[in-house]
Amino acid sequence: MMISVNKAFCVSIFSVFSLASVKGQQKVPFGVVKAEEGYANVRVHKDNYRKIVDKIRMRKGDVFVYVKPAPGETEWIWIKYPEKQDADKPFVRYEDLDKEGMVNKERIAFIDQLPQYTPSKSKNGRSLIFVDNSNPKIPTAQRSKVVIDVYPSNAGYRKQEKDANGNILTIDKVKPWGISNELPEGMTEIKSIRVQQPGRGSVFVREAIKNMFMPTMDFNNVGVTALDNDHIFLYMINGTGENRYTSLWTIKEGRVISQIIYKSPE
Repeated sequence: MMISVNKAFCVSIFSVFSLASVKGQQKVPFGVVKAEEGYANVRVHKDNYRKIVDKIRMRKGDVFVYVKPAPGETEWIWIKYPEKQDADKPFVRYEDLDKEGMVNKERIAFIDQLPQYTPSKSKNGRSLIFVDNSNPKIPTAQRSKVVIDVYPSNAGYRKQEKDANGNILTIDKVKPWGISNELPEGMTEIKSIRVQQPGRGSVFVREAIKNMFMPTMDFNNVGVTALDNDHIFLYMINGTGENRYTSLWTIKEGRVISQIIYKSPE
C-alpha cells in the first residue's frame, strides 16, 4: 500500500534545490552509496546531532535524498532515505522517506554528477533515448540504452475517485501524478520505459510508471546516469506549477527495482 507524502516532507525536499553548499548539485537532490567496500554507515541521532543511537548499513547502489550539511560537521551530510521492506519485492515505489541520519561524503555520490548517458529523441518525437557513450570502443549497437516512451493519455476512460473538493484521488485505484482536479487537454503520460543492455533487457513493470502524467520532454529536466554497469539511475522532473513532481528510478542489473517520487511545486 502506498504512503502519502506529508507536506513538511515536500517543503523540506523542495528547499533542497536552493542549497548551494554542495558543489555542483543543481538539478535533483538524490544521492547514492558508492563505497568501494560495498556499504556506508548512516549515523542515526536522537534529540541532538551528537547523540548517536544507531547505525544503519546502506549498501552500494542504495539511494537517498540530500537534505543539508550535517550541523557542526565538515565531512558528513544529513540525508533522508526510505525504510526497506522486510521481504524483498521485485519493485517498490517510495512516496515517503521516513528515515534520516548522516553519512560520510566520501562514501556517496550525487546522482546528477555521475557519468551521463547521451540524450536524443526518436524521429516521431515521442520517445526519449539515452545511450551510454562513455566507452567508444564498444560498438554502438551493444551500448547500454534507456528509452522512455511518452504518448497521449487515455486516463479519461479510466475509473476516477475524487474528494469533496473535486480533486482526483485515484485513477484505477492508483494515485495520479502531475494533475489535480481535472485532466488537462492534450495530457500525456509515460507509456513504457525500456532498458537495453548486452545480455540483459527489460521493460519497466507497470507499477513503476503507472499514472505518471505530463512527463517532461525537456532534457534539462530528465537524465540517465550510472554508478557502474549494474547501477543505473533515471531521474525526471515532470508536470508544472503546483502539480510538478520529481521521480528517481533505480535500475539494477538491467531491471527497475525501486522508485522515489514526491511533489516538488515550482
